[in-house]
Amino acid sequence: MLEGILIGLTAAVTPFNLMMVVLGCLVGTLIGMLPGLGPMSIIAIMIPVAIGIGDPTAALILLSGVYYGAIFGGSTSSILLNAPGVAGTVASSFDGYPMARKGQAGKALTIAAVASFAGGTIGAILLMIFAPALSTVALLFHSAEYFALMVVGLSAIAAFAGTGQVAKALMMTILGLLLGTVGEGALTNMPRFTFGMMDLQSGFSFITLAMAMFALPEALFLVMNPGRAATGSSGKISGMRFSRAEARSMAPVIGRQSVQGFFIGVLPGAGATIASFLGYAVERNIAKGAEQEEFGKGSVKGLAAPETANNAACTGSFVPLLTLGIPGSGTTAILLGCWSLSGSG
Repeated sequence: MLEGILIGLTAAVTPFNLMMVVLGCLVGTLIGMLPGLGPMSIIAIMIPVAIGIGDPTAALILLSGVYYGAIFGGSTSSILLNAPGVAGTVASSFDGYPMARKGQAGKALTIAAVASFAGGTIGAILLMIFAPALSTVALLFHSAEYFALMVVGLSAIAAFAGTGQVAKALMMTILGLLLGTVGEGALTNMPRFTFGMMDLQSGFSFITLAMAMFALPEALFLVMNPGRAATGSSGKISGMRFSRAEARSMAPVIGRQSVQGFFIGVLPGAGATIASFLGYAVERNIAKGAEQEEFGKGSVKGLAAPETANNAACTGSFVPLLTLGIPGSGTTAILLGCWSLSGSG
């Protein structure tokens, strides 16, 4: 294993490949800031560029950088505009945007950057250590295991419900499941609950629903209250640093969610979205007293948890891809196809 790691580092630290890392992260971050564009769309845009490189290693490095940059860039719009750039950063808006409303947008962006970097770095270390063993675990997941995983994910919704609000959370869960049935049937590929409308053929997009729930109400609020848009404290970004006490409170959160997010990312089909929601739910449940009450109002832990988990999950999704050639998510499926095309080209 050590020999393989050294070979990989030798290939990655060449000047050209390092330039591909910087270019990929920059492009992914800039485009990921635009609400509604996920990593799949960004990587699809970059496919011609990657194929034109001709080197499969450089192409994979470039697209991986775009992948990580898009996940991180989505947190910027979540924090500043309450408009999640990608599905995996929806949970980041729960506490990131309230911090921005309090005039702590700079601190929120710094926390997101540090948590994302730490989650991705720890995930990469875990990838090198556990990839061969975890590849067999990914193959053990079948219908029953996926069903259990989805039940756990849906059960985490209770963490977002306040005292006495479990019934409302259950109703919203059922509504979400009903919306998820619209589109093409998984077994028959026939239209289901589309009422003859072609626009519903592919179902409701998660990011579209997220934009409608978060960005649209905020836009209407700004239209109805133009004074806040002009003079609000969230309009100026300053104070990029966070205190040592906040750093000490974030450290165990980053450690826990790096490991949890990585192992969730290893499971095919789980992805960064489930990892971020579960990470937020776990940290909210284990918080005590005043810290738990702070969640949803600008909690440092509430922002660090999903940002760490989604980046670690992105790294974990490479385990079945690199070891077995089985993409763990839609984004890694595009990466696999582009890598094959660049290699054959």
